[in-house]
Amino acid sequence: MVEGTHEGDQGTEGSHSAAAQNVFRGTTSGPVVQARDIGSIRIDELHFHIPEPRNTVPRDLPRAPLRFVNRSRELEMLDGLLQPQEGAAGAQVAVVRGMHGVGKSAIGSYWAHRRRTMFEGGDLFGDFSKRRHGGAVDVSEVLGDFLRDLGTADVAVPPTLAARQKLFGRLTADKKLLVLLDDVDQPAQVKAVLPSGPGSVVVVTTNFGLEELLYDGAHLVEVDPLGDDTARQLLTEMVGNKRVSAESMAVDDLIRTCAGLPIALCVCGGRLASHPARSISWLAEQVAWEGRALRALSGPGAYAVEGVFDFAYSDLPAPTALVYRRLGLHPGRDISAPAVAALAGIGLAEASEAVDVLHDAHLVEMPVSDRFRLHDLIREHTLACAVRDESESGREESLGRLVDWYCDALRVADRSIVLDRLRLSDLIQSKSQNLPVFATPAASFGWFGGERLNVMSVQRAAYDREWDENVWLIAEALWPLCASHRLFAEWIESQQLGIAAALRLGDAAVEARMRSQLARAYAELGNFEAAEDEMARAVSAVEVCGNDMLKASVREFGGVCRLRQGDADRALDAFRAARSMFEMGGHARGVALQDYHIGWALTALGQYGAALDTLGVARAELAAVGDEISVGRVMVRRGEALCGLERYDDAAEELAEALNAMGRLDIPFEQADALETLANVVETRGSTDAARAHRQQAYRIYKSLGHPHADDLLSLITRGLTA
Repeated sequence: MVEGTHEGDQGTEGSHSAAAQNVFRGTTSGPVVQARDIGSIRIDELHFHIPEPRNTVPRDLPRAPLRFVNRSRELEMLDGLLQPQEGAAGAQVAVVRGMHGVGKSAIGSYWAHRRRTMFEGGDLFGDFSKRRHGGAVDVSEVLGDFLRDLGTADVAVPPTLAARQKLFGRLTADKKLLVLLDDVDQPAQVKAVLPSGPGSVVVVTTNFGLEELLYDGAHLVEVDPLGDDTARQLLTEMVGNKRVSAESMAVDDLIRTCAGLPIALCVCGGRLASHPARSISWLAEQVAWEGRALRALSGPGAYAVEGVFDFAYSDLPAPTALVYRRLGLHPGRDISAPAVAALAGIGLAEASEAVDVLHDAHLVEMPVSDRFRLHDLIREHTLACAVRDESESGREESLGRLVDWYCDALRVADRSIVLDRLRLSDLIQSKSQNLPVFATPAASFGWFGGERLNVMSVQRAAYDREWDENVWLIAEALWPLCASHRLFAEWIESQQLGIAAALRLGDAAVEARMRSQLARAYAELGNFEAAEDEMARAVSAVEVCGNDMLKASVREFGGVCRLRQGDADRALDAFRAARSMFEMGGHARGVALQDYHIGWALTALGQYGAALDTLGVARAELAAVGDEISVGRVMVRRGEALCGLERYDDAAEELAEALNAMGRLDIPFEQADALETLANVVETRGSTDAARAHRQQAYRIYKSLGHPHADDLLSLITRGLTA
């Protein structure tokens, strides 16, 4: 492609047709330029690759329980949901209700695995305990997870609960879904995530009444503790018929102590299975003794079943017991072996061996490979053991190591996305071992996807303890992880906590950094009043900190907020000022990004020739510093500028290259955006069939992402077919 000179392009910018500007804006309304002989490029020679939309049939159930004994009554009641219900509209709901440890989650998971093939739309799983903090559940984030499971890209997940509910309803309207909701405590939590498709079934597990759901027609499945015969069957499966038959009375004693709770019976069975020489009567006596001791310490009302957990803990080898009690200090819901090692203050091999022993003993669960979690009853017991057996300072030291590990792991992820970006944390040394290694930005995003909830729980725990350096370090590292995928809930909360930490520290530089990053989130959401307020506070803070590169960054962020608001003139001034500051400071990537932003602003102002020249420089600069993501974005902007110049052949080539780049980076949303622009380009040249093909491909991507723009694009395609 041969670019025109800046001087020549400047002379023709003001005369470009309205149609050319419509191409840039992604619309075909208004006059359309007739096809002209501006080249012989063929669309099928561009060789760009658009991947097929992702499979949007979710299969997200947790692992089926390893041990499951006769619950035929409860399973039959759930099977009743599969029968057509006269007068029923929408999803059928079952409330599986019972006390802690009685096996509600196991029943729901077991039944769901048995019947999942009957739901061609797929299955979804929402663990409300993972979303609970401060006594409340963020239902919006549960919906966000569901939208992602249904194929919606992070950038296309709406920011508000109402918008997510609307999108969820649209995506599930033609799907027969199975939804399993675990550990619900409010009816509103269920109502917010009901699929709209006929034949869908929602299974809810809870310790609470949820009478409002029952009034609305939900089916109640009450789960009682296991009867003696079923409890005996469970123990027999775990330790063998010979041992159970030989000590019938001791088995009866153990069953009474466990109060029919499957979790307690499994722990007892695990201890017996791992020690074949021990008698059941010996275990029953030990458990009974521990239970009496607990009642003496705790007074009336202490559950005898706690004696089971206390004995299991006392029976563990010392290194494993250390890991067990410190797991209760983790503020998140699941944990990996490297994080366990940090929490316990031991080596990775020792930590891995300990959690394997605990898993074999049924004291930890492994819902997915290489991640561990605690049953709620056992979590309470681990924390009680930590409080009883360790000093407060020792507990805080353990949690501090875990916070350090997550902080350092996030910083590794941040650097794997973009190595050379402005950071306040560059001179702060890592304190942790066994940190993850990421070969690509995609690997970082994948790791963070599994750790998002833990990261936020850890940051909150650090904030509550006024470990303010960790709080802002986490917030700074989260910026690219959240901004790249538009994870607005984590983005906003993390920066707000970072700001509060900065104020407690009296650190103006950190405050300015956090406020500018928060302003970007608000600007992306269209909350320009909040963005303006945060940027004004960021500017006030940065003026007193004496960090010129940070001042340049704050100006850049302010410019982006202006551009999002439609004020391209003031945005351009901000970018040019920031560029001069980065250039004086010798920050190559900062200069390159300003050239990208300047080109973006010039395009918005209709100065396409100047924009094209500037974007060409930015592309080379960003390639030199290895910022692939920004290079891809530059190419899309260049395509827009070339459209404005009516250089449609060149625009098609540039957009095709951008599409290839976005494909390699797996950014389908931006691929669809580029396809729409490309469709308008080829349409102006009379290639209506090619334009329709590009729009249809863009529609399929938007549809697979669950993006609402799919409906608008479909209307445009339909109008084209009937014109």
